[in-house]
Amino acid sequence: MKIFTRKSGGFSLIEVAIAIVVIGLVASFALKGKELINTVKLRSVVEQVNAIKLATQTFVDKYGALPGDFSKAREIINDSLVNGAGNGHISSTEDAKRFWQHLAASELLNMELVDGYPVSKVGGYYTVSSNIANHPGTWIVLCKKTKDNQSFEGVLSPADAYFIDKNNDTGNPTTGEIQVIKGASASGDCFNGNQYNLKNKSKDCVVIFKIW
Repeated sequence: MKIFTRKSGGFSLIEVAIAIVVIGLVASFALKGKELINTVKLRSVVEQVNAIKLATQTFVDKYGALPGDFSKAREIINDSLVNGAGNGHISSTEDAKRFWQHLAASELLNMELVDGYPVSKVGGYYTVSSNIANHPGTWIVLCKKTKDNQSFEGVLSPADAYFIDKNNDTGNPTTGEIQVIKGASASGDCFNGNQYNLKNKSKDCVVIFKIW
């Protein structure tokens, strides 16, 4: 008489161990892939800002005024444009939208505008302001949104803001050509003193880039 043995329907310890290792590897690759994608997006911010800076400087050299503030834009560049105040400042949201319109009409910058602003690849959009408290000069502002072009909602985490700053400027959130301000609806601080608050994972940071 033959004796038949029935194989167990479960997994052996070796099979379970292999499955755990494979799952771990897949999760690790997925995490690394996500980090790489985020790094590429953050680097694209700097590329976009540099393009804006170059276009702005070229505009000033050509017309002797900031885009958005140029008081003869309609007469010299395009009849569809609204002239700026000619006071050397970009203060209101209307001024900021004119800034992008003047650059686009002068064919110095090719960035798609949505609701009057160029969109960032990390989310949010870019505006321009000369009216940021305790920050003299004119700045490109990467934010989620703004109502008055003076206070802004954040779009980056402190870690992301730090990545941009340390790779392109001083790495200090309060000095240099790249700085950070706390978003208007922030739930925590983006930095403490001259150090980024990397414990804060919320996207509360507004990054500003000086152009003038």
